[in-house]
Amino acid sequence: MTFDYSHDVNMITIGYRLNERFWATGIATKTVKAMTDYLFNDIGINRIQAFVMPENIKSQNVLQRNCFVKEGIIRQGYVWKGKGVVDLILYSFLKSDTTK
Repeated sequence: MTFDYSHDVNMITIGYRLNERFWATGIATKTVKAMTDYLFNDIGINRIQAFVMPENIKSQNVLQRNCFVKEGIIRQGYVWKGKGVVDLILYSFLKSDTTK
């Protein structure tokens, strides 16, 4: 898991990587769930966000299963190590979303 925290917005950016042999086991979904619960309830974070490459459907599914909302595509807005300039989809989950 990786994190990038913005104090001014009370927001954290998460990222994760899982060895391919553990894909489709539910580990990523359960880990993101535990992490969001901890960040909202114990740390008091207001916004959690994640960036995903458009072709990474499995990671998008993990976020969607955890109530993250797709905000849109950031076109050619980031440099991804080993890939160069890429498009990324921005997903977010707000503390207020947990009460809906």
